[in-house]
Amino acid sequence: MRIVGYVREAPGRGQSDTAFAQSERIRRWALDTGNEIVAVCQDHHASVAPLDRPGYRALLELVRTGSADAVVIARLDSLSPDKMLQEIMLVDIRRGGATVISTDETDLETLRHGNDDHTRLVVRAVVAKVAEYHEAFGLSGRAEDLVAPAVAEPEIDERRNVVVELIAPTG
Repeated sequence: MRIVGYVREAPGRGQSDTAFAQSERIRRWALDTGNEIVAVCQDHHASVAPLDRPGYRALLELVRTGSADAVVIARLDSLSPDKMLQEIMLVDIRRGGATVISTDETDLETLRHGNDDHTRLVVRAVVAKVAEYHEAFGLSGRAEDLVAPAVAEPEIDERRNVVVELIAPTG
């Protein structure tokens, strides 16, 4: 199996695993299981913005292009200490076609099911509804698709007798 490792050293946390230690745990896991590491993507704690993650963006690109079958992390909190953001990231990775694997055995049940964690269940339900909404209305989820350009002339839908007219703000 082709795997991508993801390493993140979070700022200001009492985390015992440095980026190097996380990377070594991933390499050891790959060696022990006979899997091929195609890349290890890393984000450093020097980032000012919590979502400024070029390493994670690179990981998603590798997953979405089919270059990896799985993403291996040292621990779930390597993705984020926030459960809600973890779940959103897990959904993105899985939708890209990859499995998420943690080298920390305490994360395995959460990755398999996580059904006893109400926060995770709520986030999964919301993410599923957002995806359903986007699909129903032909949206990709990008901000550009959520805002339609102004229409100069009113549009009339004869089938439903609905008039749509956008009013330009007066300046």
